[in-house]
Amino acid sequence: MEENRNNPVEQSTAPYPAYQPYTQGGGYMRRTASVPENERRALKQNYRTVFTEALIHTIGSLVLANIIFVMMMLFGYEFRVNDENTQIMDIPYAIAGAVPSIAFCLGIFIFDKSSSKKKLSEYFRTDDITMGRVFAFFGMVMLFYSVSVILQQIVISGCFAAGFSPIKEEYLSEEDLSVPYLVCDIILTAILAPICEELLFRGVILRRLSSVSQRFAIFASALIFGMMHGNLVQMILGFCVGLVFGYAAVKTGSLLLPIAGHIFINTFAVSCSILTFLTDDETSNTYWLCVLGVFFVIGTVTLAILLARRGIELPRSTEYHRKRTLPVMITCVSFWVTLAVYIIDIVSKFGPVTEKLME
Repeated sequence: MEENRNNPVEQSTAPYPAYQPYTQGGGYMRRTASVPENERRALKQNYRTVFTEALIHTIGSLVLANIIFVMMMLFGYEFRVNDENTQIMDIPYAIAGAVPSIAFCLGIFIFDKSSSKKKLSEYFRTDDITMGRVFAFFGMVMLFYSVSVILQQIVISGCFAAGFSPIKEEYLSEEDLSVPYLVCDIILTAILAPICEELLFRGVILRRLSSVSQRFAIFASALIFGMMHGNLVQMILGFCVGLVFGYAAVKTGSLLLPIAGHIFINTFAVSCSILTFLTDDETSNTYWLCVLGVFFVIGTVTLAILLARRGIELPRSTEYHRKRTLPVMITCVSFWVTLAVYIIDIVSKFGPVTEKLME
């Protein structure tokens, strides 16, 4: 592929390239910490694209979901609640809530891929995926997932102690458990959502940010992924597992492991619903706690082995990279708009502590 030497942001066939900016006149520029004006403009354009795409996903999904809900009501759909006035999530409700995000993730990925002129096969390379990396990856997914649950409980307890809940009671829902609903849940939650979300957050956002700094991209894309979930509790989980997904994507140059890990986590969540349907809440909660304990043990052993073998190595981050990340990014209006939308969305979910939330 011909290199564009008029663009300081590297044009590479590698999905997650290390930063190698070009001078406007051709050839590689010297490795200095200062950021020339032409390079700064290209970096800002890259950041504007990242945050505009993230914003389109969030706002577009919300608007489309509400349009679908309105259309459903016009055609006679009635929202149902249980005896405790909790929203019952049935098949139409689940589809209307999940499909908009899935559609925007897929649409943004297709648009970004076509504009970058990259082949689809470049996102699904297998040459750097070994069995050792597969085992290490899933071990770290288990560890970070279990740690995120512990952090969630700490945050929830802290919020309750401060006199508010990170999620309003009105946002609670109860699944309308049945065989058709569970089949729908498997398709949407365990298959389509993980694939499409990884296409956007690791295939687009991580890839674009990696063209500036791979280490920064791992942390920034994980934070964006976490905040996208729209509430403080899920943000913690999204950020923690997003770190593992981003690291795996950068190290392997592929979306295969992040997609597999995302499917693994969401399938575990769906399995809890299936067990509740087959047995009862108490059995399902016991299963969840036991599996969580197994995850923590396996993950801790995996981490110990990786540290002993020095198997974890973050990408380089020097003053050269640091001057091209946050200092440039915060000069973009799209960054502040996206950040404000995410914060407003999360804070709007805060509410009073009620007896139902304390259960």
